[in-house]
Amino acid sequence: MKNSYALPQENVLVSFSGGRTSAFMLYKILEAENWELPDRCKVVFANTGREMPETYDFVQRCSDEWNVPVTWLEYKVIRNHETNKNKHTFDIVNHNSASRNGEPFETLVKTKGFLPDALQRWCTGELKVMTIKRYLKSIGWNNWVNTVGIRADEQHRLKKPKE
Repeated sequence: MKNSYALPQENVLVSFSGGRTSAFMLYKILEAENWELPDRCKVVFANTGREMPETYDFVQRCSDEWNVPVTWLEYKVIRNHETNKNKHTFDIVNHNSASRNGEPFETLVKTKGFLPDALQRWCTGELKVMTIKRYLKSIGWNNWVNTVGIRADEQHRLKKPKE
């Protein structure tokens, strides 16, 4: 019997950072769905290449032990030499092929031409948010509900809902 905490009927992104809070969120979603996610639900891990080695192992362990497919993504740039423009895109990787030496971050910095700072915090936006968005668009999703695990002390990170 299903829990009363069912997923929305729309497409659902489970943004899995590899941290304990997002793992707890994923666990509770799986529990509510009787350990089987519908096709309209995707669990995605966006790798910056600068995660702790234990994070990569933890993401893989959650996937294996909970029998849930996790799509591993990395930011990528393709240079169009005819137009001399960059196309921001992604690679699908896995535990074994994921960058571990900051390659996605370094690619982004080279593309931007400068380092992020407190005023221009584009790292998470490009390496995670936009990379995931590009992936979801590539599989035909135009709209989705985004789930993110937020600790009680991180409420300031949430955007206010539109009224």
